[in-house]
Amino acid sequence: MTCIANLLGRLAPTVESQLKPNLVGFTGFLVRGYLSQRWVFETGQERASLIVDIDGNTEVTLRVIESPDVLITTTHDTLSTALEAANGLRSRDSVIRGQITPRFYTIKGEIAFNFLRSRLLL
Repeated sequence: MTCIANLLGRLAPTVESQLKPNLVGFTGFLVRGYLSQRWVFETGQERASLIVDIDGNTEVTLRVIESPDVLITTTHDTLSTALEAANGLRSRDSVIRGQITPRFYTIKGEIAFNFLRSRLLL
């Protein structure tokens, strides 16, 4: 795996553990409306995808995925430092603030991205 895929892979269990308890009851009814999510992260050096299925299970892959919800394009340094901080590997203050260009292919992807953007430090 590559740097970005490894960092996404480290983050995936946290995403699952925070998401799955919210998939029950009325909250679950609302949250499931935004799943599944398929995000592609592209830096020019690397490309990796994070997939969250309707049950909150996560997968990180290097393969090309069909029908992404969001394509996030930025520099490798910007994305890697953001993911390192999101994983607790560096301080939030040390994240390189660069341009992040999200391209939304679905409304549910745009809503999810805007909700999670600050958590991912993007």
